Amino acid sequence: MDAFLGGMSVTKVESYFNLDQKQEKDFEKNLQQDLARLKQEQMQKFATSIREIDQRIPTEKVNSEILSETFDVLEKEYDRSASYFKNSAWKMVSSLREEQFLYFEKRVRKEITESREQGLESKNEELLQRFRKQITYWVGPTSIHQNQAIQHFIANEPFPWKERIDNRESILNNFMAQRKDPVKLRTMTEKFLEDYDSLRTPEYAHAMQKYEGKLKGFLNKFWSTLSYDQKQAMQASLNKQALELDRMASTQTDEFK
Repeated sequence: MDAFLGGMSVTKVESYFNLDQKQEKDFEKNLQQDLARLKQEQMQKFATSIREIDQRIPTEKVNSEILSETFDVLEKEYDRSASYFKNSAWKMVSSLREEQFLYFEKRVRKEITESREQGLESKNEELLQRFRKQITYWVGPTSIHQNQAIQHFIANEPFPWKERIDNRESILNNFMAQRKDPVKLRTMTEKFLEDYDSLRTPEYAHAMQKYEGKLKGFLNKFWSTLSYDQKQAMQASLNKQALELDRMASTQTDEFK
């Protein structure tokens, strides 16, 4: 869920720390190495998992459990993939100068302040657009009733925005506090990619556990409303994803941005 809300490109990572040319070059080189290992060890497995689910999606009637399982598998695979980039992340962080840490802190604190000042209606509208974009990617256009169901869920099951913002501030504070201790800093950097949930504050962890439980219940009901055409679109999306993973597993990637 955190990745869904806050995905970050390589270009954005570089800009957050105001990396110099050498740091950017080294960072992207290290990312290439991590990606090569990810391709070798995980891409084909990921594609196989997707194809197994694709073959199970019924064509006559909806089985919401299979569709829910699809997204559970995708989430776990994406989380596992993120852990492969811990080496390049640590090498980048370990190269930072004090002024770059401070630049990062200033930029993130500014975003935290802006998030606290942003109205709830605006936050929920952004979340609604993200939901629509993700669901449309997998199943194609949604019906009026499906759109209303999504809107109703977001309006009546509030996302824990305050806890999320407090959590981000807590992680920033810990990161800055540990920047002078290489051992602790490395542990935190790697954990950020390997087990991000473990960095959550107790309040955010509890709030997200409740929210994600409600979200799963909503999605289980939502999948049961898919039409035949939407199920066909989902099968096509899964197949497209599997083919893309096959392509990535067999080629070299020179561009991250």
